[in-house]
Amino acid sequence: MHTEHHNDFDYSKYRPKGYPVRHKRKIPFEPILSLPIEYRSMIRRIRELDGVLDEFVLGSDDYLELVKEAFANNIHWSTKIEGNKLSLEEVMKLTGRFTRKEITENNNGPTQEILNHLYSFFAKNEMSLPWNKETVTKTHAILMRGVSESITPGVIRTEDVSIIGSDGTEFFITCPPKYVEDELDSILEWLNTSPYDEIITATLLFHEFESIHPFKDGNGRTGRTLFQILLQELGLKNCKLCKFEEEMLSDPETYYDLLAYTDSTQNYAPIVMYFTEALLRAYENAVIEFSKKDRLLEMDENTRMIVRKAKEVDSFTFKEAITWVPGIGIQAMRKKMDELVDMDILIKVGMTKSMRYMFKDPLRDLRAGLSLETKGYPNTNED
Repeated sequence: MHTEHHNDFDYSKYRPKGYPVRHKRKIPFEPILSLPIEYRSMIRRIRELDGVLDEFVLGSDDYLELVKEAFANNIHWSTKIEGNKLSLEEVMKLTGRFTRKEITENNNGPTQEILNHLYSFFAKNEMSLPWNKETVTKTHAILMRGVSESITPGVIRTEDVSIIGSDGTEFFITCPPKYVEDELDSILEWLNTSPYDEIITATLLFHEFESIHPFKDGNGRTGRTLFQILLQELGLKNCKLCKFEEEMLSDPETYYDLLAYTDSTQNYAPIVMYFTEALLRAYENAVIEFSKKDRLLEMDENTRMIVRKAKEVDSFTFKEAITWVPGIGIQAMRKKMDELVDMDILIKVGMTKSMRYMFKDPLRDLRAGLSLETKGYPNTNED
């Protein structure tokens, strides 16, 4: 459950001196930043918690419910800040229907936007580094498909774009269209050889992506999706289980001020610390929620060993499993395996002689049904 928003660091002083703020050309992109010493302990703790989430063993129904809740929460906050009026409850219901394969298409723009995000989170996309311009345009195409007639999915803009507030104030002047592709190439080239850790790299990529603003619309949603995927690619593979969008976006004034402040000063430290704090809170809350459903607490050490090993392999035979627990008898081992199947942790695949076991991943069938050739979605695989 989300606790009242707070930050350990005071970000109120990190505001631009005036508006509008203008994008600064950076070719090549060569950022330099100095972070407070507290950053070291924060990223160390986040990495530790990512590993803790790996250790939990949940029944497949419990795991799926927590995954759906995290995905729906992140999608709700990322689309809400861009004007989507669907409530968190409505997004949760759509997520449930999507995972049951009851709905993937809808002619209502806001609803289709949620379905697009669900597709991008649940489908098995090939997003391994290095990234290029096509990675970005295909991500935008998936997220923006059918959202609005004014949006051309996956097409780099050719017009000037400014960020205008509800009162008509011009807040930010984005990269001139004639430089967009060069600047996008520059930040992606930096990304593929970044000397920084996963959080700094993902945060700087996100900020520069927003500053360049390569598309006419949908830049925030695309940038935040790329941010999450990049964190996973760089090692924080369980960040998808954390409700970090709520932590980042529930104080929109600070969020937008930090984006503008970074553009005006080229001081990246405050926004890195803000994103790191948000991630840490989200990880801490996720560990609390997952620990409540952890089935390992009910198991003896031998059974825990079987489960840990099962998670490390695609599938295994009974003969392979019995080597994991030295000294155990065949009947005792069969009993443990049957118990794990009954607990919805392992599944049996194949007939008696060729039968194998698998750790039960409730998302496996869903991903298989969401092939990248699904009607209307662009194929993001790179041959």
